[in-house]
Amino acid sequence: MSNRKVMRKSRFVGSLLGGAFGDVLGAAVEMQPREEILRQHPELLRDFQPTDRGFGCYTDDTEMALALARSILRAGDVDGEVCAQAYAEAFSPERGYGRSAIAVLSALQQGADWQQTGRMLFAEGSFGNGAAMRIAPLGLCYGHLDAETLSRKVRAAVVMTHIHPEAIEAAVLQARTIGLLLQADKLPDPQDLLAVLTGYLPESILNSMLQVLAELLRQKATAEEVIARFGCGVRSADSWPPALWAALRYLEDPEEAIVQAVNLGGDSDTIGAMTGALVGALHGERWFPNRWYDNLENGRNGRDQLIRVAEQLAEISVV
Repeated sequence: MSNRKVMRKSRFVGSLLGGAFGDVLGAAVEMQPREEILRQHPELLRDFQPTDRGFGCYTDDTEMALALARSILRAGDVDGEVCAQAYAEAFSPERGYGRSAIAVLSALQQGADWQQTGRMLFAEGSFGNGAAMRIAPLGLCYGHLDAETLSRKVRAAVVMTHIHPEAIEAAVLQARTIGLLLQADKLPDPQDLLAVLTGYLPESILNSMLQVLAELLRQKATAEEVIARFGCGVRSADSWPPALWAALRYLEDPEEAIVQAVNLGGDSDTIGAMTGALVGALHGERWFPNRWYDNLENGRNGRDQLIRVAEQLAEISVV
């Protein structure tokens, strides 16, 4: 196997496991404000903590990302019906799904039309971050494509749960960023990367957020200033920009990027998962801290399965 293929496979693994690491680390402090996290962890939260799911166990974020990856392997592409089936098959309520997701996924399990479930609870659909949080496998395989094609694939992968433009655009931009980082042959300049993203979806409602993010990075803003601007809640526009900020601010150090993302507080597991997927796509798997790798759950759908699925995606993906 060529060195290029080896590195590509490593980056697929890095992205999926990076997302899982951020998910697990952030799960212990999910929805806590930064002040409370710092009170409990003055030197920042850096190690997995016990949760109701168990030590080292991931949440719905990783479960849905794994389901999406498997659907791509099953269909050989992104097929909405196959995606919906995969989500329904994987659905484990104890992973920490929100009430809306539980309602939609339960309906899918009962045979509801996947093309209609995205409007079950909200007429305009959910603007939550559940689409962007799970999109890493698609970004790895298709993040290099043109905006129209990538948007179509992302929509097919998330429409059964998210149809709001904000949620879909955040997922498209997350997938695109993963694609850019996957292809980078050196550490990219954050401002250059943000310029590419801003022009990718010219009409995106998130473009103003990208411009704010560029200014925060130029000013070397503190975590507190990022929180004050974005909030770090479950809304896509509140959580995806902070995740991208952490990835770009600490792009040279993927472990630190995830730590900083999680310690922003708010929807910490999802912010951590999105940041982990980004930096993992750039750095591959060589940076993994042993204390995270060794303690990530490794049962039927655990660490080794995530690695195996990531490697299979790399094998079928086209550059």
